[in-house]
Amino acid sequence: MSVSTRPKAQNPSSGRKIPPSLKYEEIDGVPYYYKGYRAVLSQKKTVEEIMGASALQSAIVSLLIHILYKYLPFDDYLIATNEPGLHLKTGSNLSNDIAIFAQNKLPVPLDEKYFSVPPEVVVEVDVKIELPTDISETEYIYQKTEKMLAFGVQKVIWILTKTQKTLIAEQGKRWVITDWDDAVEVLSGCSFELGPLLRSKKVIE
Repeated sequence: MSVSTRPKAQNPSSGRKIPPSLKYEEIDGVPYYYKGYRAVLSQKKTVEEIMGASALQSAIVSLLIHILYKYLPFDDYLIATNEPGLHLKTGSNLSNDIAIFAQNKLPVPLDEKYFSVPPEVVVEVDVKIELPTDISETEYIYQKTEKMLAFGVQKVIWILTKTQKTLIAEQGKRWVITDWDDAVEVLSGCSFELGPLLRSKKVIE
């Protein structure tokens, strides 16, 4: 899949300078800001109020982390959460919800900079940015996914809570959109069925 639309930077109508703390990520030099950042600029909300994940999003990430640690060999993988930063190149710095790295591909020791090694798998839960007026949510998802695959990520999984759908994009394969009740393989020997998993914890009905 490819997206021909190239987004432009989104600036507040007032022309006010946007604090760096409100930037979620950057793709090809184009900054993307946290959803709700305009409310912070107009002093209707605090930075902390727009950065927090919803209860459903938090539960999904928490339960997936449990599955990953249960089925992936601890010595073989590092599972990074809490919006791990991924540096693709100058002007392209992404944030992820879950990034699964092969332990033997990581530098030793890790430093305070963003990861510059492609994860094996990235899991994203919903779109966290304020979408520019000239790009749709689907276009953004496709663009970000393609950038990660081109960087060397082997698989990108998007979990979308509004539609209860999952997008699986894997190197060299057709992209697949599936329902939450279907099994999704993360890596060999590790898969999840999100719907049953969430219902088992009474997260959804």
